[in-house]
Amino acid sequence: MKAKNVLQPAAVDPRTAVYHLKVHLLNISPMIYRRFIIDGNTHIAELHHLIQMVMGWENQHLHVFHIWGVDYGIAYVGGGYYRDDPCEIYIGDLGFRAGDKFSYVYDFGDYWKHEVRVEKVENVRSGYRHPFCTAGRRACPPEDVGGPYAYQDALIKQFSWLQEKVSNIFESVENGELPDLDLHDAPWWYLKHRSEVFDRKKMNQALAKLYQKKGDEKFWRTLGGYDAYFDA
Repeated sequence: MKAKNVLQPAAVDPRTAVYHLKVHLLNISPMIYRRFIIDGNTHIAELHHLIQMVMGWENQHLHVFHIWGVDYGIAYVGGGYYRDDPCEIYIGDLGFRAGDKFSYVYDFGDYWKHEVRVEKVENVRSGYRHPFCTAGRRACPPEDVGGPYAYQDALIKQFSWLQEKVSNIFESVENGELPDLDLHDAPWWYLKHRSEVFDRKKMNQALAKLYQKKGDEKFWRTLGGYDAYFDA
């Protein structure tokens, strides 16, 4: 009896493969996370800016990746030193497989530690042009809010303030009085921060703009904030 020909899955080229990543903030509940897709030609400096954008950070502080026992990052004047050039370390050269994970820390004062997990590695998709976000939940905390525990405490205070404000309004209406709508005592970021909202469509529009403008290594080394990419 002749053996049947069994189709073997095509070998994945790590430099052209597509990597499905999930990044989430540690010590925050409910979880704040993003899922996004990159290819193996994404280097460390580029990945830093992608995490900043998809999470909602503003690139105001230092950062560091910790991958296979080695620290990586973009060196800045007055910041840390890294032995490797972040524009020469590519995701496809780090040997990642599905299930592997590494850490990314942003703002050494507030110490926002992220876990980045490789959920899937596959051959490049037809039509893939640039990284894009596939899912996400909850808004990124405001910059300089004090870290994960301070943020959790701030959310509780925000909820308590809102509950008290609504209660006072109803009480005034029941008493036939004009309610006090003064917001001077609102938490400092309450009026502009919507903690439960994440707009994936807006995020992918911003990423598309970023990759229309991206250039050589200097672009990634000097890229500052991201407001221009989120402007309507």
